[in-house]
Amino acid sequence: MFEKSHRLRRARPVLPGDRGRSPRSTADQSGFALAAVLLSLLALTAIATAGYLRSNTDYRINQNHRASVKAFYVADAARSQYLARGRVRSDTVTYNYVDGDARVWVDTLLAVDDSSTLFRLNTIGSHNSPEGGLAARQVHSILIHKVASFSVNAAITSPPGLLKNGVAGNVNGGDAAIPGSCSVAGTEDVAGIALPQGTFTMAGGGKGGGTGTWPPGVSGNPAIDSTQTAMQLLLDTGIDWQGILDGSFAEADYLVSQDGYPNFASDVASDEWPLIVADYGYYAAGPGHSGRGTLAVRGDLELNGNFDWDGLILVGGSLTSNGVEQVEGAVITGLNLLLG
Repeated sequence: MFEKSHRLRRARPVLPGDRGRSPRSTADQSGFALAAVLLSLLALTAIATAGYLRSNTDYRINQNHRASVKAFYVADAARSQYLARGRVRSDTVTYNYVDGDARVWVDTLLAVDDSSTLFRLNTIGSHNSPEGGLAARQVHSILIHKVASFSVNAAITSPPGLLKNGVAGNVNGGDAAIPGSCSVAGTEDVAGIALPQGTFTMAGGGKGGGTGTWPPGVSGNPAIDSTQTAMQLLLDTGIDWQGILDGSFAEADYLVSQDGYPNFASDVASDEWPLIVADYGYYAAGPGHSGRGTLAVRGDLELNGNFDWDGLILVGGSLTSNGVEQVEGAVITGLNLLLG
């Protein structure tokens, strides 16, 4: 009888960590590690992108803020420059600066009285940002504009005296203001001529000749007033002559030495009454200089031909009239006496 022989196999003990383990365990762990790395990279990329977007947004906000501030400064500078003129204009005024441009205009709100008006001053300043885009800011101000005024002694006030050649011409000190244009229209008659006593000479027939009384063409309240000295006549007007010449009283709309004389057909608005300052020791005006407003000449003024003017003519020195001139307003000469 043969006996079967069996080879016994010794089994390895089963360890606690071996339960449920398969041959794929190592590969699964490697895949999980790769996924974790990818997720980490995605998270870092998202954080970096968010940081970049936040930084770029902050930069753009800062640039927009700077552009807005510059636009505000431009608007405020234009507002200050406009107010420094001392007058209100009916048209839109444009100012140009290094940092941008500005437009200024006014809206009339209320007429307080004959010399005071309530306005809203509107200013829009703009700035072109180097990064692109246009920033704009608005500034609004409410103001009462009071018209500066001074007294008029006569149709012609001539502290240095006056010489009249010939008998032609009319001088009338009557108030020719249109009724209703102001509360005292047509009631404020003044003298035809105001000058110091003994300074009126009339050459009756032309060149040379004796002295006499002006012909009936002079009228007013009174026709000729010679009761004050030259300085009293000027002080009574209350004119700030130095302020007109240097712009501290009111900035000239046209400074002839810099801007040239304006063309009233194209340069001046239909309802504008400009201040024109001729900063010369001598200035000659003819028909082409006809216009309106206030004409101020630092030195002597010579009028030639058919010269027409509506408003005031202020002369620092003497005035010579050679022709047929018509002035609807007043003429004051010798104002340089106020400068000492």
